[in-house]
Amino acid sequence: MLAKIHLAILYLCFSFTCSAADLPLNVLLDDKGQPLAIPTEQQIALDYTPVPHTTASYSAQTPRTNKKARAKQKATKMSRKQQLKNRNSIADNSNCRWLSARMTQLEKQLNPGINHRNRHQQQELNARQTEWECLKCGAEGPEPRDYYTCQYRR
Repeated sequence: MLAKIHLAILYLCFSFTCSAADLPLNVLLDDKGQPLAIPTEQQIALDYTPVPHTTASYSAQTPRTNKKARAKQKATKMSRKQQLKNRNSIADNSNCRWLSARMTQLEKQLNPGINHRNRHQQQELNARQTEWECLKCGAEGPEPRDYYTCQYRR
């Protein structure tokens, strides 16, 4: 802003051939030669206060189970078939992660119920579930030869 004002003063001086003696001290002039008011105090251009960020405590987000229940969960061993169908643990494989996300998405879309409009989604979900079991995504993950035999073909 000050640079523009100084340029305006220089422009006025050169265009009207005025000298430094003609210009008053401590006065700013606009493009028409009229004096501008100089603020005496500094003013804040933007007054911003951020909204305080609140987060819920970790204990409120996850329900805790007692020691007996956790011991019982560890004691129950799943069969091989249950392990393969289980989606609680996902093998460290990009295909398995994608399959899990896709099946979750299909399940959300089918949540209201199956009807003639979303029957194709139910068919895809069934195909993805068999692909999940064939690729062993609930356990150790697929071997290289599993991809060809297990992948869903339309």
